[in-house]
Amino acid sequence: MSDIDENEAKNFALLQHSLTSVQNAVRAYDVKAQIVSIGFIFSLGFITTISEFSLAHSDYSEVLVLIFWISGVVPIAMFGYVLYPSRSLAPKLGTKVKNLQRSYYILDDRYPTLDDYLESFDQSDWKVELAYEIQKNSLLRDLKRKRFVLGLYLAGVSFILMFTLQLFHSLRFLI
Repeated sequence: MSDIDENEAKNFALLQHSLTSVQNAVRAYDVKAQIVSIGFIFSLGFITTISEFSLAHSDYSEVLVLIFWISGVVPIAMFGYVLYPSRSLAPKLGTKVKNLQRSYYILDDRYPTLDDYLESFDQSDWKVELAYEIQKNSLLRDLKRKRFVLGLYLAGVSFILMFTLQLFHSLRFLI
């Protein structure tokens, strides 16, 4: 094996390892969002039980119901947004590469038959294909991280808001 072949083999191995790492990070955000949203949903059940009692004795029940629903649903929606299959929503990559087949990530509409895919596979420059997938998955990972952090932030704001309202009610500020 020549030095060029060995270098190419090393480069492809590094690219493949990088792609695997990025794909694992994308999946990790899905798992984190599922875990956090389940915890948030369980805590909402407890808060809702307390809130029902509080709302029954409040002159501000309509406002409080609206606040509790908004503060409960928006964070859950954000965690769901992390889970939403968003590869198509990931930032688009501008490229001047001529031979990008996009044959690593298979889309039905791009390759409706096995023959179409195999033809593209044979024409693929795998350095280009893997580099494209690494960059695309990295952008998707960053997008999911931002959504996840926003969901955590909104959940924190919800808990602070619900705590404050319940505290004010218990201190008779909202009678």
